[in-house]
Amino acid sequence: MLTLHTALLYLHIALGAVALLLYWVPVIVRKGSPVHINAGKIFYYLMLTVSGSGIILCLMGLYDPVGIYTAGKQLSTESIQRMLVWRIPVSQFLLLVSLLTWVSVRHAIGVLKAKADRSLLRRWYYQGPVFAMFPLAIYVAYQGFSIGMPLLIIFAVVSLITASTMTLYVYKKQVSPRAWIIEHFGAMVGSGIAVYTAFFAAGGRRMLAELLPDNWLLVSWLAAPVIGTTALITLTGYYKRKYKVQPNKALQQG
Repeated sequence: MLTLHTALLYLHIALGAVALLLYWVPVIVRKGSPVHINAGKIFYYLMLTVSGSGIILCLMGLYDPVGIYTAGKQLSTESIQRMLVWRIPVSQFLLLVSLLTWVSVRHAIGVLKAKADRSLLRRWYYQGPVFAMFPLAIYVAYQGFSIGMPLLIIFAVVSLITASTMTLYVYKKQVSPRAWIIEHFGAMVGSGIAVYTAFFAAGGRRMLAELLPDNWLLVSWLAAPVIGTTALITLTGYYKRKYKVQPNKALQQG
């Protein structure tokens, strides 16, 4: 299992690094252009692979945390127990981040394909992962309170809001014409928040720990949710005006 975990981890890191850079191409270029569409497709498949591998890695780590995280280390039983106190909640947090990333990027493309026909988004295999985020986010928040890690609590709240927003969009009776444009934009921003949070909280944590004291390290972890949420709130109004998403002309689509 350790060999598989290591190989999958290297793949996860390599593709994740590419995705961190590629994320900005669809954001910067003209919307609807060939570059926007093609870069978005590549990012979509990259993120499905990155988040999917992240889910598998976290599940493997939760199944055998001692075998995975203490391999090659000479640790006492007491040291292992101390490590597991924080290692297991962090793995659960990263599982939530991976699931949120997978759900967000899939939703971003799903709404483009469905557009006004939201019945396509109500299939059980589409909604199942979204519904799974509710209990997982609540449990991660509980773990955050238990071990005193604000990042877990904040990201659990972000995950609950994201899952609630997606569910509301899929199931509410009426949506505005072209609302799928805003939903696409919001889901892509959500995937960016998730992938950058995962980077700063996991891979980038070791690098930043050498440069920043503890308090500033926490700030770096929270940067992606704060900046991303602020951008989402600010730009949503702009895109609603630009694409004429009018709430008073709602579509009734069951």
